[in-house]
Amino acid sequence: MKVYVLPADAYGCGHYRLIWPSSVLHAAGFNVQILPPSKNSGFLAKTELQPNGQERLVSLQVPDDADVIVVQRPAHPFQPAMIEMMRANGIAVVVDMDDDMSTIHPENIAYQTYRHRSNSIWSWKYAAESCKRATLVTTTTPALQKTYAKHGRGMLLDNFIPATYLNTPKFDSGAFGWAGSMSSHPNDPQVARPAVQRLIDEGYPFMMVGDEGDKARLAFGLKKPPQSTGPTTIVQWIFKIAESFDVGMIPLGPTSFNTAKSRLKGIEFMAVGIPWVASPRAEYRKLLKDSGCGFLADNPRQWYSLLKQLLDDETLRQEQAEAGKAYMQTQTYEANAWRWAEAWEHAYKMERG
Repeated sequence: MKVYVLPADAYGCGHYRLIWPSSVLHAAGFNVQILPPSKNSGFLAKTELQPNGQERLVSLQVPDDADVIVVQRPAHPFQPAMIEMMRANGIAVVVDMDDDMSTIHPENIAYQTYRHRSNSIWSWKYAAESCKRATLVTTTTPALQKTYAKHGRGMLLDNFIPATYLNTPKFDSGAFGWAGSMSSHPNDPQVARPAVQRLIDEGYPFMMVGDEGDKARLAFGLKKPPQSTGPTTIVQWIFKIAESFDVGMIPLGPTSFNTAKSRLKGIEFMAVGIPWVASPRAEYRKLLKDSGCGFLADNPRQWYSLLKQLLDDETLRQEQAEAGKAYMQTQTYEANAWRWAEAWEHAYKMERG
Protein backbone atom coordinates (compact mmCIF):
# COMPACT_ATOMS: atom_id res chain seq x y z
CA MET A 1 0.00 0.00 0.00
CA LYS A 2 1.48 3.35 -1.08
CA VAL A 3 0.25 6.46 0.70
CA TYR A 4 0.74 10.04 -0.50
CA VAL A 5 0.23 12.80 2.06
CA LEU A 6 -0.56 16.41 1.12
CA PRO A 7 -0.26 18.78 4.13
CA ALA A 8 -2.19 22.05 3.99
CA ASP A 9 0.86 24.05 5.04
CA ALA A 10 4.42 23.78 6.38
CA TYR A 11 3.54 25.29 9.76
CA GLY A 12 1.82 23.94 12.87
CA CYS A 13 -1.27 22.59 11.13
CA GLY A 14 0.67 20.61 8.53
CA HIS A 15 3.28 19.30 10.96
CA TYR A 16 1.01 18.20 13.81
CA ARG A 17 -1.59 16.53 11.63
CA LEU A 18 0.42 14.94 8.81
CA ILE A 19 4.13 15.71 8.50
CA TRP A 20 5.29 14.49 11.92
CA PRO A 21 3.24 11.26 12.09
CA SER A 22 4.10 10.47 8.46
CA SER A 23 7.80 11.02 9.13
CA VAL A 24 7.72 8.58 12.05
CA LEU A 25 5.94 5.98 9.92
CA HIS A 26 8.35 6.47 7.01
CA ALA A 27 11.34 5.98 9.33
CA ALA A 28 9.73 2.73 10.52
CA GLY A 29 9.45 1.43 6.95
CA PHE A 30 5.85 2.39 6.17
CA ASN A 31 5.37 3.22 2.48
CA VAL A 32 4.33 6.87 2.85
CA GLN A 33 5.53 9.91 0.92
CA ILE A 34 4.99 13.52 1.95
CA LEU A 35 4.33 15.99 -0.85
CA PRO A 36 5.33 19.41 0.55
CA PRO A 37 2.74 22.18 0.16
CA SER A 38 3.89 24.06 -2.95
CA LYS A 39 2.58 24.67 -6.45
CA ASN A 40 5.17 22.26 -7.87
CA SER A 41 4.41 19.26 -5.69
CA GLY A 42 0.67 18.83 -6.14
CA PHE A 43 -1.26 16.88 -8.74
CA LEU A 44 -1.73 17.98 -12.35
CA ALA A 45 -5.33 19.04 -12.94
CA LYS A 46 -6.85 20.14 -16.26
CA THR A 47 -9.94 22.30 -16.50
CA GLU A 48 -12.14 23.71 -19.24
CA LEU A 49 -14.26 26.82 -19.46
CA GLN A 50 -17.97 26.12 -19.78
CA PRO A 51 -20.47 28.29 -21.73
CA ASN A 52 -21.70 29.81 -18.45
CA GLY A 53 -18.19 31.11 -17.70
CA GLN A 54 -17.49 28.55 -14.95
CA GLU A 55 -14.43 26.29 -14.97
CA ARG A 56 -14.94 22.55 -14.78
CA LEU A 57 -12.41 19.89 -13.81
CA VAL A 58 -11.94 17.49 -16.74
CA SER A 59 -8.92 15.39 -15.76
CA LEU A 60 -6.49 14.76 -12.94
CA GLN A 61 -3.03 13.22 -13.00
CA VAL A 62 -1.79 11.56 -9.80
CA PRO A 63 1.09 9.14 -9.09
CA ASP A 64 0.46 5.78 -10.77
CA ASP A 65 1.31 3.82 -7.63
CA ALA A 66 -1.04 5.72 -5.28
CA ASP A 67 -3.29 3.51 -3.16
CA VAL A 68 -4.23 6.11 -0.57
CA ILE A 69 -4.08 9.89 -0.85
CA VAL A 70 -4.43 12.01 2.29
CA VAL A 71 -5.45 15.65 1.91
CA GLN A 72 -5.77 18.28 4.60
CA ARG A 73 -8.42 21.03 4.66
CA PRO A 74 -9.52 20.57 1.02
CA ALA A 75 -11.44 23.82 0.55
CA HIS A 76 -10.83 24.52 -3.17
CA PRO A 77 -13.91 24.36 -5.45
CA PHE A 78 -12.30 21.63 -7.61
CA GLN A 79 -11.38 19.35 -4.71
CA PRO A 80 -14.72 17.55 -4.28
CA ALA A 81 -14.57 16.58 -7.97
CA MET A 82 -10.90 15.61 -7.62
CA ILE A 83 -11.81 13.28 -4.76
CA GLU A 84 -14.52 11.66 -6.88
CA MET A 85 -12.06 11.16 -9.76
CA MET A 86 -9.48 9.54 -7.50
CA ARG A 87 -12.03 7.23 -5.91
CA ALA A 88 -13.42 6.31 -9.34
CA ASN A 89 -9.92 5.02 -10.12
CA GLY A 90 -9.74 2.89 -6.98
CA ILE A 91 -7.71 5.32 -4.87
CA ALA A 92 -8.81 5.74 -1.26
CA VAL A 93 -9.02 9.39 -0.25
CA VAL A 94 -8.63 10.43 3.39
CA VAL A 95 -9.55 14.00 4.37
CA ASP A 96 -8.10 15.37 7.60
CA MET A 97 -9.84 18.26 9.37
CA ASP A 98 -8.62 19.97 12.55
CA ASP A 99 -10.99 22.96 12.80
CA ASP A 100 -14.66 23.71 12.16
CA MET A 101 -14.23 26.11 9.24
CA SER A 102 -17.93 26.99 9.19
CA THR A 103 -17.80 28.65 12.63
CA ILE A 104 -14.62 30.75 12.37
CA HIS A 105 -14.89 34.11 14.16
CA PRO A 106 -15.23 37.07 11.74
CA GLU A 107 -12.07 38.65 13.19
CA ASN A 108 -10.04 35.46 12.75
CA ILE A 109 -7.42 35.84 10.01
CA ALA A 110 -8.81 32.72 8.29
CA TYR A 111 -12.40 33.97 8.18
CA GLN A 112 -12.25 35.71 4.80
CA THR A 113 -10.25 32.82 3.34
CA TYR A 114 -12.93 30.23 4.10
CA ARG A 115 -16.04 32.43 4.08
CA HIS A 116 -18.21 31.21 1.21
CA ARG A 117 -19.21 34.63 -0.07
CA SER A 118 -15.85 36.40 -0.26
CA ASN A 119 -13.13 37.15 -2.78
CA SER A 120 -11.32 33.97 -1.79
CA ILE A 121 -11.68 30.92 -4.03
CA TRP A 122 -11.67 28.66 -0.96
CA SER A 123 -14.73 27.98 1.15
CA TRP A 124 -15.81 25.96 4.15
CA LYS A 125 -18.63 24.59 1.98
CA TYR A 126 -16.13 22.96 -0.41
CA ALA A 127 -14.39 21.44 2.61
CA ALA A 128 -17.68 20.01 3.86
CA GLU A 129 -18.48 18.66 0.39
CA SER A 130 -15.01 17.11 0.13
CA CYS A 131 -15.61 15.30 3.40
CA LYS A 132 -18.93 13.95 2.11
CA ARG A 133 -17.18 12.42 -0.89
CA ALA A 134 -14.07 11.12 0.91
CA THR A 135 -13.47 7.48 1.68
CA LEU A 136 -12.63 8.39 5.28
CA VAL A 137 -12.54 11.57 7.35
CA THR A 138 -10.05 11.92 10.22
CA THR A 139 -10.43 14.68 12.81
CA THR A 140 -8.82 15.87 16.03
CA THR A 141 -12.00 15.84 18.13
CA PRO A 142 -15.36 14.06 18.45
CA ALA A 143 -17.11 17.38 17.79
CA LEU A 144 -15.44 17.58 14.38
CA GLN A 145 -16.52 14.01 13.63
CA LYS A 146 -20.11 15.16 14.11
CA THR A 147 -19.52 18.04 11.70
CA TYR A 148 -17.50 16.36 8.95
CA ALA A 149 -18.21 12.62 9.24
CA LYS A 150 -21.97 12.47 9.59
CA HIS A 151 -21.93 9.68 7.03
CA GLY A 152 -20.18 7.45 9.59
CA ARG A 153 -16.93 7.06 7.64
CA GLY A 154 -14.71 8.75 10.19
CA MET A 155 -11.92 8.11 12.68
CA LEU A 156 -10.56 10.19 15.54
CA LEU A 157 -6.84 11.06 15.47
CA ASP A 158 -5.90 13.25 18.41
CA ASN A 159 -2.95 15.64 18.41
CA PHE A 160 0.32 14.40 19.92
CA ILE A 161 3.87 15.81 20.19
CA PRO A 162 7.28 14.82 18.80
CA ALA A 163 9.34 12.91 21.38
CA THR A 164 12.07 15.54 21.05
CA TYR A 165 9.78 18.01 22.86
CA LEU A 166 10.31 16.02 26.06
CA ASN A 167 14.02 16.91 26.02
CA THR A 168 13.45 20.66 25.72
CA PRO A 169 15.39 22.50 28.45
CA LYS A 170 13.11 24.38 30.87
CA PHE A 171 14.30 27.65 32.41
CA ASP A 172 12.59 29.12 35.47
CA SER A 173 11.33 32.60 34.70
CA GLY A 174 8.88 33.34 37.52
CA ALA A 175 6.36 34.41 34.87
CA PHE A 176 2.97 33.25 33.67
CA GLY A 177 1.94 33.59 30.06
CA TRP A 178 0.01 32.82 26.91
CA ALA A 179 1.27 31.21 23.69
CA GLY A 180 -0.90 32.29 20.82
CA SER A 181 -1.83 34.87 18.26
CA MET A 182 -4.62 37.40 18.22
CA SER A 183 -4.96 36.65 14.50
CA SER A 184 -6.34 33.21 15.31
CA HIS A 185 -7.71 33.91 18.82
CA PRO A 186 -9.48 37.28 18.47
CA ASN A 187 -12.14 36.56 21.09
CA ASP A 188 -10.32 34.28 23.56
CA PRO A 189 -8.06 36.31 25.91
CA GLN A 190 -11.09 38.37 26.94
CA VAL A 191 -12.43 35.52 29.09
CA ALA A 192 -9.56 36.02 31.55
CA ARG A 193 -9.71 39.80 31.93
CA PRO A 194 -9.06 41.53 34.32
CA ALA A 195 -7.22 38.69 36.09
CA VAL A 196 -4.00 39.14 34.09
CA GLN A 197 -3.63 42.85 34.86
CA ARG A 198 -4.44 42.20 38.51
CA LEU A 199 -1.59 39.69 38.75
CA ILE A 200 0.77 42.03 36.90
CA ASP A 201 -0.10 44.78 39.42
CA GLU A 202 0.85 42.38 42.21
CA GLY A 203 4.30 41.87 40.68
CA TYR A 204 3.92 38.69 38.65
CA PRO A 205 5.58 38.99 35.20
CA PHE A 206 3.39 38.18 32.19
CA MET A 207 4.92 36.92 28.93
CA MET A 208 3.43 36.25 25.52
CA VAL A 209 4.88 33.78 23.02
CA GLY A 210 3.92 35.22 19.65
CA ASP A 211 3.38 38.64 18.16
CA GLU A 212 0.62 41.28 18.11
CA GLY A 213 1.36 42.56 21.60
CA ASP A 214 -0.79 45.68 21.29
CA LYS A 215 -3.83 43.65 20.20
CA ALA A 216 -3.21 41.34 23.15
CA ARG A 217 -3.07 44.39 25.43
CA LEU A 218 -6.59 45.33 24.39
CA ALA A 219 -7.93 41.79 24.55
CA PHE A 220 -6.50 41.05 28.02
CA GLY A 221 -7.35 44.57 29.23
CA LEU A 222 -3.75 45.46 30.06
CA LYS A 223 -2.35 48.90 30.80
CA LYS A 224 0.50 48.39 28.32
CA PRO A 225 1.52 45.80 25.70
CA PRO A 226 2.88 42.60 27.27
CA GLN A 227 6.43 41.41 26.82
CA SER A 228 6.50 39.20 23.75
CA THR A 229 8.89 36.90 21.93
CA GLY A 230 7.69 38.19 18.57
CA PRO A 231 7.01 35.85 15.63
CA THR A 232 8.48 32.34 15.94
CA THR A 233 9.05 29.44 13.57
CA ILE A 234 7.69 25.93 14.08
CA VAL A 235 11.21 24.89 15.17
CA GLN A 236 11.56 27.71 17.72
CA TRP A 237 8.02 27.45 19.07
CA ILE A 238 8.47 24.89 21.86
CA PHE A 239 11.79 26.39 22.98
CA LYS A 240 10.23 29.84 23.28
CA ILE A 241 7.43 28.43 25.42
CA ALA A 242 9.86 26.60 27.71
CA GLU A 243 12.00 29.66 28.36
CA SER A 244 9.24 32.27 28.64
CA PHE A 245 6.99 31.25 31.55
CA ASP A 246 6.41 28.74 34.35
CA VAL A 247 2.60 28.72 34.32
CA GLY A 248 0.59 28.65 31.11
CA MET A 249 -2.80 30.08 30.22
CA ILE A 250 -5.23 28.56 27.68
CA PRO A 251 -8.16 30.98 27.45
CA LEU A 252 -10.88 29.89 25.01
CA GLY A 253 -14.22 31.61 24.60
CA PRO A 254 -17.46 29.56 24.83
CA THR A 255 -17.99 29.25 21.07
CA SER A 256 -18.86 26.44 18.67
CA PHE A 257 -15.45 26.85 17.07
CA ASN A 258 -13.67 26.32 20.41
CA THR A 259 -15.92 23.42 21.35
CA ALA A 260 -14.27 21.58 18.45
CA LYS A 261 -10.71 22.67 19.34
CA SER A 262 -8.18 20.03 20.39
CA ARG A 263 -6.01 19.73 23.48
CA LEU A 264 -2.90 20.87 21.61
CA LYS A 265 -1.84 23.83 23.76
CA GLY A 266 -2.16 21.81 26.94
CA ILE A 267 0.04 18.96 25.74
CA GLU A 268 2.66 21.41 24.47
CA PHE A 269 2.84 22.95 27.94
CA MET A 270 2.94 19.57 29.67
CA ALA A 271 5.71 18.31 27.38
CA VAL A 272 8.08 20.97 28.71
CA GLY A 273 6.91 20.83 32.34
CA ILE A 274 4.57 23.82 32.45
CA PRO A 275 1.37 23.49 34.52
CA TRP A 276 -1.66 25.15 32.94
CA VAL A 277 -5.01 26.77 33.56
CA ALA A 278 -7.55 26.48 30.73
CA SER A 279 -11.11 27.42 29.90
CA PRO A 280 -13.45 24.45 30.48
CA ARG A 281 -13.88 23.49 26.84
CA ALA A 282 -14.57 19.82 26.05
CA GLU A 283 -11.04 18.65 25.18
CA TYR A 284 -9.51 20.33 28.24
CA ARG A 285 -12.03 18.70 30.54
CA LYS A 286 -11.00 15.41 28.97
CA LEU A 287 -7.27 16.18 29.19
CA LEU A 288 -7.63 16.99 32.89
CA LYS A 289 -9.49 13.71 33.45
CA ASP A 290 -7.01 11.62 31.45
CA SER A 291 -3.79 13.12 32.81
CA GLY A 292 -4.77 14.32 36.27
CA CYS A 293 -3.05 17.58 35.39
CA GLY A 294 -4.24 21.12 34.84
CA PHE A 295 -6.93 23.42 36.22
CA LEU A 296 -10.11 24.83 34.66
CA ALA A 297 -11.23 28.44 35.07
CA ASP A 298 -14.69 29.59 34.03
CA ASN A 299 -14.59 33.24 35.13
CA PRO A 300 -12.03 35.99 35.90
CA ARG A 301 -12.07 35.25 39.63
CA GLN A 302 -11.12 31.62 39.01
CA TRP A 303 -8.44 32.66 36.51
CA TYR A 304 -6.89 34.95 39.11
CA SER A 305 -7.00 32.50 42.02
CA LEU A 306 -5.75 29.45 40.11
CA LEU A 307 -2.91 31.28 38.36
CA LYS A 308 -1.85 32.89 41.64
CA GLN A 309 -1.96 29.53 43.43
CA LEU A 310 0.34 27.94 40.86
CA LEU A 311 2.69 30.93 40.85
CA ASP A 312 2.94 30.98 44.66
CA ASP A 313 3.06 27.26 45.42
CA GLU A 314 6.34 25.86 44.14
CA THR A 315 5.53 22.36 45.39
CA LEU A 316 2.21 22.26 43.54
CA ARG A 317 3.86 23.64 40.42
CA GLN A 318 6.56 20.98 40.54
CA GLU A 319 4.05 18.19 41.14
CA GLN A 320 2.01 19.34 38.15
CA ALA A 321 5.10 19.64 35.96
CA GLU A 322 6.36 16.15 36.81
CA ALA A 323 2.94 14.52 36.41
CA GLY A 324 2.45 16.30 33.09
CA LYS A 325 5.79 15.15 31.69
CA ALA A 326 5.12 11.59 32.88
CA TYR A 327 1.77 11.57 31.08
CA MET A 328 3.33 12.97 27.92
CA GLN A 329 5.74 10.03 27.68
CA THR A 330 2.83 8.11 26.15
CA GLN A 331 1.56 11.00 24.03
CA THR A 332 4.25 11.22 21.36
CA TYR A 333 4.04 10.53 17.65
CA GLU A 334 6.68 7.88 18.12
CA ALA A 335 4.22 6.02 20.39
CA ASN A 336 1.07 6.82 18.41
CA ALA A 337 1.87 7.15 14.69
CA TRP A 338 0.42 3.65 14.25
CA ARG A 339 -2.99 5.29 14.61
CA TRP A 340 -2.47 7.13 11.31
CA ALA A 341 -1.32 3.91 9.63
CA GLU A 342 -4.39 2.12 10.98
CA ALA A 343 -6.71 4.83 9.63
CA TRP A 344 -5.09 4.79 6.18
CA GLU A 345 -5.18 0.99 6.01
CA HIS A 346 -8.83 1.09 7.02
CA ALA A 347 -9.56 3.55 4.20
CA TYR A 348 -7.67 1.35 1.74
CA LYS A 349 -9.73 -1.70 2.71
CA MET A 350 -12.96 0.30 2.58
CA GLU A 351 -12.20 1.51 -0.95
CA ARG A 352 -11.12 -1.90 -2.20
CA GLY A 353 -13.84 -3.73 -0.29
